[in-house]
Amino acid sequence: MVAKTPTIRDEFFRLAIDMYAIRDRQERSKEFEKKLDSLSPEARHVIEMMIEKEGQHKRYMTMLLNVAAEFSMKGRMPHDFSKDALFCFVKSFHLDFQTNTEEMKSLARDELRNHYQQEPHHPEWEGENNKECNDMDIREMAINRLARNLQRYDGVINNKAMMEDLPKFPLGDNEGKQKLYLKYVEKFTPLVRGAYVPRPDDIKRF
Repeated sequence: MVAKTPTIRDEFFRLAIDMYAIRDRQERSKEFEKKLDSLSPEARHVIEMMIEKEGQHKRYMTMLLNVAAEFSMKGRMPHDFSKDALFCFVKSFHLDFQTNTEEMKSLARDELRNHYQQEPHHPEWEGENNKECNDMDIREMAINRLARNLQRYDGVINNKAMMEDLPKFPLGDNEGKQKLYLKYVEKFTPLVRGAYVPRPDDIKRF
């Protein structure tokens, strides 16, 4: 009997299981980088596309934050600095490939929590750090969600989705911060819309 050639999904499943077995996040990330060399060229190419999908959003956001009126990156870390190759793989394999095994759901929770712990443009940061998001965090939050919305809906702002995705702040005055967020959504919509660049088709697939 001829052995079945592993598919990209098979390779990704094995990679995910190996990552799940490593509990320390830093060690998991290092091991992931090492494992990439053992993948087929086709699988590595797909992971490169996963990374590029997030990379395009990072570049879009970097440009927006550098030109947004009344926004300053002084003293702030680069947008989405915590998203490394491991994050991009886990997010895409879980969501874009619709992989819902218990291992993948656990990896996805770990990656999101690691991201939320470090990046205050997410309201979840408050609960993870027992601190409230400040005004600049909420400005970045508004720009980020506008940018994600435009990218998800191919250059059209889906207002219904924006309202359904209204941030929920676990600390302090949730309603007051939501009003501030909506004020910044309105303020920055022209900027984000005007700077939108469509993603290439090979990026959209993932």
